[in-house]
Amino acid sequence: MTVNHLLTLAKELGRRPTEKEIGQLMQEITKGHKKLNARSKENKILASSMAVQRNKDEANKHRRKDSIQATPRVRMINKMIQNKLNAYQIADILDLQLSTVQDTIYRYKLPRDEVVLIPSKNKRVKGLEYSRNQI
Repeated sequence: MTVNHLLTLAKELGRRPTEKEIGQLMQEITKGHKKLNARSKENKILASSMAVQRNKDEANKHRRKDSIQATPRVRMINKMIQNKLNAYQIADILDLQLSTVQDTIYRYKLPRDEVVLIPSKNKRVKGLEYSRNQI
């Protein structure tokens, strides 16, 4: 059974309640309600904010270094930026969307001094890298 709190308040006052009275009633009703109490949510967020910030710092550690390990695409985009190509030209050459190139530049804070390929466990990739260096 649901209770119409506005109707109950109107009966108590013997008239229509004002906005201020309705606001006070709603504050009293929601005071102990866990889901509607925004203060408890804020407190939980503030209590965990140090841990959240620590996790963000750990996740973004690679962005602060001059040299990073990344995929071949990131390495290629980095080299193109170092050769004075802009995002539009890179997107056209690699046949990618402009937003993909811009997101990669932003995510990895390109250009970097050096982008090293992520070590691969696949022997074929190592062989390709070796033959490329000989040429």
